[in-house]
Amino acid sequence: MTPQKMGADWFGIGIAIKRITTMHDIATQGLAEKLKAGFTDGSFVKDGRVIAERHLAEKLDVGRRALRKAFDLLEAEGIIWRRQGQGTFVGTPPTPRLRKLEGIATKTSPFEIMEVRQEIEPSMARFAALRASQGDIDAMRTMVENAARATTQGEYEKWDAAFHQKLAESVKNTLFLAVFEAVNAVRRDAAWARMRESSHSGSLINDLSRQHREIVDAIEQRDPKRAEDAMRRHLAQVEQALKQS
Repeated sequence: MTPQKMGADWFGIGIAIKRITTMHDIATQGLAEKLKAGFTDGSFVKDGRVIAERHLAEKLDVGRRALRKAFDLLEAEGIIWRRQGQGTFVGTPPTPRLRKLEGIATKTSPFEIMEVRQEIEPSMARFAALRASQGDIDAMRTMVENAARATTQGEYEKWDAAFHQKLAESVKNTLFLAVFEAVNAVRRDAAWARMRESSHSGSLINDLSRQHREIVDAIEQRDPKRAEDAMRRHLAQVEQALKQS
């Protein structure tokens, strides 16, 4: 086979893979819309909780993996939230009920937040490489690619937050998750959100998306040290961007 022929074959394979990925994205979006309709009319919800995944998959005649991908999409959009061992709920997750968090966004700085993130998130990435399921990893990768394709800074922020949340959940440690969500409660403050968005240029988003992929690759390859180091580099660049904004 000539190099030209081989190159043409690989190009054709790349196009086919891209088409399949696009078709899967469209199918996921369509399933997500069906779920939204069912949440609105109450057919998929009981007492604020989404009915059991197995029953829902049967009702919609879809596989559970496809259902979970649609759930990931809806969770990133803030339509649902999930808690391990409790189920899936419609609406936004409750803010951590810690008195010391009340008004803390006005008393701290972005760099204090980054100090805390740099202590806990590299460790979480290390544990994720040991504990994350393949479903967790697939969800993280979807969120990372959605962030990379974002056309606005607000859209990037949404998928970036979803990725870091999913990584925290994949660690399967209740206390780690509670600390992460406490920090996130401060980061969700409107003033902080505006500051982060103002620091994210198009070229920076490309760099951060590449780093996201490196983190997920290390987790999927079950390399705890590489996952930890990749997260540390990622957060260092986020901090640097905040300093320059």
